[in-house]
Amino acid sequence: MNNKSNILKSPTGMKAYLPRTALELKELEEMIMDNFSLWGYQPILTPTVEYLEALKVGMGDALEKGLYKFIDYEGNILVLRPEMTAPIARSIAASLNEVSLPLRVSYCASVFRYEEPQAGKNREFYQLGIELLGAGDAAADAEAIILAIESLQKTGLEDFNLDIGHVGFLNGLIAELSLTEEMEYNIKAYLNKRDLVGLNNYLAGLEIEGKELLEEIPLLRGPVEVLERGRKLADNRLSHAALDNLELVYDYVANYGFLDYITFDLGLIRGFDYYTGVVFEGFTGGLGYNLCGGGRYDHLLERYSGVEIPAIGFALGLERIRLALKNQQKAMRQEKEKKILLYDEDNVDSARMAFKLARVLREKGVVVIIGPRSLPGVEYSSAERQGKPVPLEGVLQALYFKDGKTLQIRDLLTGKERSMDFADDWEEKIWENL
Repeated sequence: MNNKSNILKSPTGMKAYLPRTALELKELEEMIMDNFSLWGYQPILTPTVEYLEALKVGMGDALEKGLYKFIDYEGNILVLRPEMTAPIARSIAASLNEVSLPLRVSYCASVFRYEEPQAGKNREFYQLGIELLGAGDAAADAEAIILAIESLQKTGLEDFNLDIGHVGFLNGLIAELSLTEEMEYNIKAYLNKRDLVGLNNYLAGLEIEGKELLEEIPLLRGPVEVLERGRKLADNRLSHAALDNLELVYDYVANYGFLDYITFDLGLIRGFDYYTGVVFEGFTGGLGYNLCGGGRYDHLLERYSGVEIPAIGFALGLERIRLALKNQQKAMRQEKEKKILLYDEDNVDSARMAFKLARVLREKGVVVIIGPRSLPGVEYSSAERQGKPVPLEGVLQALYFKDGKTLQIRDLLTGKERSMDFADDWEEKIWENL
């Protein structure tokens, strides 16, 4: 049954972006992708649609309730990709003989999750990110963290930081205790949601020896001294190895000059079950969700290929970064100045000359719009055009041919005009008059 009220609507949680917003998002994308390329990352493209069976190999069942699923004509269950790491891992695993490791790839793509829509959390959203495949040391961990910080920095964002943890620390503590799988799952779920009240209430109801260790975990957040506190709390090899790794990462990040951007959080748990080492999330004031997130996943490619390939990566939320910049009242990059070339609808020569001049201007990088003299708003100055719906946003000058030899140049900010003789050497003189 057709619902006419939906004709002009986008599906819930999905947006159409008009040119002004789309341009801002595109410019942020270009800034970040350019920064990725400076580190040697090359773009990768994966299908928007994946087989459910293939995606579950990489992601497990964690996100299945939030997947957009449908069935193709052959009866296969397909899903819209909910993130990029597992599809990239599958794609690389399918082509291992065609790539050399370590491999650095980057992406900008839309992903889909069936979540309750709210500010900054749509059901379709745009992620930019990188994956470093085939590198398993602390230097690779530090590269991902530094690149995430630097990419946010390049957008002009201020007042943000990265929380850094390591899944090995918590796993080592849990291994010291006699926990069931259900207990372990619930504890990690509370930590993942940062629900400290719920965690404390849950732990209070458990009859296990040593649970006070877990009660200390939410307190292990802060500067580098947190790592030493964690070392005193934990008495196992796995947790200590995780802290050793974090100390080395700290040294690399501090040496790069980004120490002020990081906070250690030994209770940090990422939502996907494929993380095996360092994990991190980026936050800024005024937003109730992260700007970016990532970590190490050394066994994900092995699930697809049977070959153990260490890897680390992260994703940035494009709309969230734009929203954070707006909240911080940061100006977006200015749109290029435009010029409009006008022609008389009744004069073929006028249109010919407009196209000829437009080509010369565009070859020098000038944005040129061609339109008829009757275009609304051309006769007004900027002040006179206020509130009028005219198609001249960003246009500062209008150029038109008064006759076959004279070019009129109108300043749309002031309404003033001047003339230029369109002689044989006009291609040089035009730049003196614009």
